[in-house]
Amino acid sequence: MSIKLIITGATGLAGAQAVREALQHPSISQVTVLIRRPILPSHIVPADDPARTHKLKVLQHSDFNDYPPALLSQLAGHDAVLWDLGISSLGFKEADYDVITREYALAAARAFAGLGSAEKKFVMCYLSGAGTDQEDGKAWSMFGRVKGKAERQLALLDHPTLTTYSFRPGMIIPVEPIPEASRYQRFVHRFLTPVVRPLLKKQSIDTATLARGMIEAAVKGSSGMIPGWEGKGRVGNEGVFDNEEIKALAGGRV
Repeated sequence: MSIKLIITGATGLAGAQAVREALQHPSISQVTVLIRRPILPSHIVPADDPARTHKLKVLQHSDFNDYPPALLSQLAGHDAVLWDLGISSLGFKEADYDVITREYALAAARAFAGLGSAEKKFVMCYLSGAGTDQEDGKAWSMFGRVKGKAERQLALLDHPTLTTYSFRPGMIIPVEPIPEASRYQRFVHRFLTPVVRPLLKKQSIDTATLARGMIEAAVKGSSGMIPGWEGKGRVGNEGVFDNEEIKALAGGRV
């Protein structure tokens, strides 16, 4: 059985690799990227690699708080989304960061629920991060508070045609170039990653492994449960995939 997959954040650190991995996955027949600005597919994957691009479709969408019928009609038949859309919390007021991090995800989940059915739920895989906590007052950072609130509210959505899973990677290590890398990201990738990665194996994860773990959930989680991972998707910190669990999921381990 194959699925059609939506991916957001496709020019970012996690999303770009998710697109690459999804295009090579035998159980994914189409990859649809939702993106704000018009770009060529070759901006995400090499144009000279037809084996990786024939399944790729790019849809421009400017407002991630709104999903009009015309857009949803183009997404009919899709089975899951990897919600990799995000931004650094540095320099943001919490209210503004909350809109991008929590409100956009919830708006998408509610809209995409209409693409699923009671027999085959639409799967939303939400990229969160280490340091997040769903309990009020437990996370020390704005990132952790807002992401934790998003995780909890996604898990609480009462849609019989939707299931959600959240993922908390540690330090994310790119394995291929990031299409829209900042100067800081390029510096980290070139100079710091080779030094830090061997020292923080348990606390880090590479983008390919992260993508494969999220894709595994998208492919196998439409019943509301991923085989071998009972309890994931429920409210609470135990209901999310932590860094080591993502690695296990990506490797087919339970």
